[in-house]
Amino acid sequence: MSNKSGYMKKVFPFLCFLIFFGFQQVAAQATNVAERLGYSKHDKLLIIHADDLGVAHSENKASIKAMEEGCVNSASIMVPCPWFPEIAAYAKEHQEMDFGLHLTVTSEWKYYKWGPSYWSHIMASFRNEQGYFYDNVADVAAKGNPDVLKTELATQVRLALNAGIDVTHLDAHMGAVMATPEFLKAYIQVGRDHSLPVLLDYGIPVMDSPEIQQMMTEKDVVVDRVLTAMPEDFADGMDQYYTKVLNELEPGLNCLLIHTAYDDEEMQAITIDHPDWGSAWRQADYDFFTSDKCAALLGANGIILVTWREIRDKITRAE
Repeated sequence: MSNKSGYMKKVFPFLCFLIFFGFQQVAAQATNVAERLGYSKHDKLLIIHADDLGVAHSENKASIKAMEEGCVNSASIMVPCPWFPEIAAYAKEHQEMDFGLHLTVTSEWKYYKWGPSYWSHIMASFRNEQGYFYDNVADVAAKGNPDVLKTELATQVRLALNAGIDVTHLDAHMGAVMATPEFLKAYIQVGRDHSLPVLLDYGIPVMDSPEIQQMMTEKDVVVDRVLTAMPEDFADGMDQYYTKVLNELEPGLNCLLIHTAYDDEEMQAITIDHPDWGSAWRQADYDFFTSDKCAALLGANGIILVTWREIRDKITRAE
């Protein structure tokens, strides 16, 4: 037998697997997310999603008002944060609202801190010398144990469910729980364990790793685009940025991540020395998404607001 024939004999089964796996992936994506939700593939679907509820009273109060009276139609809650009980009580009394969990393993502010929900010595790899979460993703990725991460994330979900929250989805504070393939697997698995969709998009650096791709099923929802303002957008003006986003929104499932809070004394103290995603930034988000202009742009551009509850019930929990 020639060397070439021997090589092909060895790799042929692997090639067959890749072709079969690729066919499964194509078949699963033949009907896009919009169509699976009952819309046309040409429709512009949008989740206007407020992050960081639970971090402060200011954040809770502004986000609730933006959901009740503005255009914000989804939000996620940070379980380890000090103002979690307030937003949990509201969510319990307002089961119709779309509340997910902003899974949290970082604590980024200068003086305002929190740590793990699962208080045990096994969480040591996720705590700094003061016992708080690290303030950056790099330390979490370098030092955190993936098995321990799964325990912490599952604990946050359990605490939210025990508080009476009808959790609609999971997403990731600062993207920390998606920093490595092992972390991403834990994040996805915790969602599956509770039949909850998790925010995924192909912009995640480790999303294309073979182990993650092999893990994907028809129950997993990968949004077409995640949109969010960056420091340069804030510098140029949030009104300008969000107007452009809504005017240029593409068909498919889009998720726009924002942060709504008041530029008050509490939020200024929390975000001190942190202008990016700080107090003024959050007030600007609140102002735009509670404005008549925002509502008019949604209508003028034919944008359909959808929720994670729809995704959970029509796809993730569909029989």
